[in-house]
Amino acid sequence: MTTANTSQKKKITIIPILRTVIQLLSFILLPGLYIGAFSGLQQIWQGIISGSFNIISLLPQLIEVITVIPITILLGRFFCGWMCAFGAMGDLISAVSHKLFKRRFKISEQVDKALKMVKYILLVFIVVGIWSLNTTLFTAASPWDAFGMLFTVGKLPDIAYVAANLLPALIILIAIIIASFFIDRFFCRYLCPLGAVFSVISKLRVTRILKPKDHCGNCRVCTNSCSMGIPLYKSDSNKSGECINCYKCVSACPRSNVTAAVLDSDVRPVLAGSMAAITMAGISYAGSFATSLSAADITVNQSASSADVAETSSAAQIASSSWLSSEPAAESSSSQKAAAESSAAQASSATANSSSERAVSSQAEPAQTKTGKYKDGTYQGSGTGFRRGTTTVSVTVQNGEITDVQVLSYEDDRPFFSRAYSTVVEEIISQQSTQVDAVSGATFSSRGIMAAVADALSNA
Repeated sequence: MTTANTSQKKKITIIPILRTVIQLLSFILLPGLYIGAFSGLQQIWQGIISGSFNIISLLPQLIEVITVIPITILLGRFFCGWMCAFGAMGDLISAVSHKLFKRRFKISEQVDKALKMVKYILLVFIVVGIWSLNTTLFTAASPWDAFGMLFTVGKLPDIAYVAANLLPALIILIAIIIASFFIDRFFCRYLCPLGAVFSVISKLRVTRILKPKDHCGNCRVCTNSCSMGIPLYKSDSNKSGECINCYKCVSACPRSNVTAAVLDSDVRPVLAGSMAAITMAGISYAGSFATSLSAADITVNQSASSADVAETSSAAQIASSSWLSSEPAAESSSSQKAAAESSAAQASSATANSSSERAVSSQAEPAQTKTGKYKDGTYQGSGTGFRRGTTTVSVTVQNGEITDVQVLSYEDDRPFFSRAYSTVVEEIISQQSTQVDAVSGATFSSRGIMAAVADALSNA
């Protein structure tokens, strides 16, 4: 009896503690995996419908998809339950709510089931109405982007900036936070478009929650403890795509009747969760390292301090591409720890700022010679990028054409700036114009580079 009680006590303690530790580490080290995975799906979809999909060329942008999707198909939604930064916020709010109100707020199974369909409707709307039709009206409405700008390790929330550039997203985020006090994992249950994808593909998983009903009492503790509101009391085996493998039901069962299983063989939840998290983290960092090896080298004046060049963020790689953006996703989550905040803001404010930035770029486009070419020489110019940071470049013109663009200094995060730099500069040189497309997820960095080149060429 003593051994059984000790085992039960350890189970109740270890699982939630380990999951919380992994959530915290993921929040700090891998904050943008969820938006990166969704952006990768966007990249794949748009490449397919345009007939331009090439997995080799898109590989750097698909790191998060490669990291998360296969594991989800095979093992289920461990990412949602153990590694998602936005989900971690939901769990924190729920924990505070349970302490504050001393009770759990319940919603009927019928209403819960109906509301869970909303995320599928939202997913279809994003894919068809935004990605496919290139709608830009909703770009500033992503709560992920507002979340990334507000929740950053080592920085005070930039509420004024978010309110000025992402007001719709801020309002939606506040509504989600309030709702999360009353319903566990509110966003994950009802609104997350990536969760909708995971819910479908995880039905093929080999993991299960086993709960023989003939050994159950009438307590329904497992069902009441489920963050996703799954009616576990109804079946012997949980096959729902809504399950996020948090294992709260396993920890809560007073009879130890709820177990985790792989191919119907019992497995320790601690081992399953840890291995899934380690595997996803390993794939992500390996992919990020491989990508960094092929990234374009940037010559930067050392007067730009490392603090200016790389900002450490917790939550905000958040938007290697906004989930409500119609632009192709072009960011990976390489160097997640150092790059999150800037990426979030760049994607998040595309709608509010893209038109004005295009106007600035257009106005700054220098008058060309009668032959349509620039005057030979080397010119220096500056432009405003992320959070009003300055990007300074040197532009070389030979035989009347732009032949080279070198960065002298910049105030941005290196991984995302590197990606914007290589793409934008290539397009500028190719088109001989600063009016080129911004890299999705690095909108501000892209515009800063364009404005800097345009400023330099204004002297040509």
